[in-house]
Amino acid sequence: MLHDRFGRASDTVQRMEHELVAVGLDDVAAIHDLIRRWESHWEVPLATSVDEVAEDLADPHLHPALDTRAVWAGRRLAAFGTVRHTPSGERLERVFVGGYVDPEMRGNGLGRRLLAWQIERATEKLRECDPSLPWFIRTHEWDWIDDALHLHRRFGFETVRWFEDMIRALDAPLEAQVPDGVEIVDWSESQSEDLRLLANAAFADHWGSTPRDATAWEHLLSGSTMRPDLSFVAVAGERAIGFTLNAHFPADEEVTGRRDGWIMSLGVDRDWRGKGIASALISRSLAAFVDSGFTHAMLGVDTDNPTGAAGLYSRLGFRTLHRTVAEEIEVPALSPWSEATGGRGPHEVG
Repeated sequence: MLHDRFGRASDTVQRMEHELVAVGLDDVAAIHDLIRRWESHWEVPLATSVDEVAEDLADPHLHPALDTRAVWAGRRLAAFGTVRHTPSGERLERVFVGGYVDPEMRGNGLGRRLLAWQIERATEKLRECDPSLPWFIRTHEWDWIDDALHLHRRFGFETVRWFEDMIRALDAPLEAQVPDGVEIVDWSESQSEDLRLLANAAFADHWGSTPRDATAWEHLLSGSTMRPDLSFVAVAGERAIGFTLNAHFPADEEVTGRRDGWIMSLGVDRDWRGKGIASALISRSLAAFVDSGFTHAMLGVDTDNPTGAAGLYSRLGFRTLHRTVAEEIEVPALSPWSEATGGRGPHEVG
């Protein structure tokens, strides 16, 4: 996400020279303060924690000196953004850009400057990838923040997908039968690599998905909000055929007034789809959420998911609460001519 607003400007801020500089772990508190100011201003339904900010900067595929930029106004951060790329090597390469602008400094061009740098840096990263694969720069935004969406479109982004956050109260149990020959077991660290490979295979036919390498997978699992102790695996014989990786975000409670258990990732081997395994995994997760004192279950879904997941979740009692928009720019590979002459290819912005 990148956030800016047009039409209002402070003459004092306009006269300032804002330098884009990299940030590091010493800046976590300032970044967190900026993010929380932005989240409060736009009334977004979550509260990012300090730990989440630190973990994002520690992403093994993020190089803060190269992939972050910020603008300082004295000791206070006025803007901050990142460029994130987990190398794929297959199907496609995607780079995500996201950032925040201080709500009190909207309309001063900080968002435009930051987004221009992000697109340039994202393009540099993509130029290092296999040119036979499609290349994309992507961003996600809450669908009610028109100002940010307008900014993205000015830089050439197009809306390509819609995602929904769905919610279900935990006051009524969900009964789902486990298919014959299948058992739902607790998540186990010893299965971690098998589950990574299963996740990569399960999501291979999902829009925009790319595989996670072992380093990225372990970083995900080690996150402070991840709850492997509330996560489950479907096995047939000794083989994992499905999983749900769950999470809890305690900081959100001050904003939502709920205690949500999140089904962060749910995958089923394609040969086992349509047999009720996803429903069984969700049912087991919801029971664990109840035992943990949570009041609601949450999950996110691509509205055009090829597995029909959105319909399944509705039948299981989930309803749509919020929507986000996925936007992208496709970056064409350099032609031999443009490489030889130093050109940047047909699509430039951002």
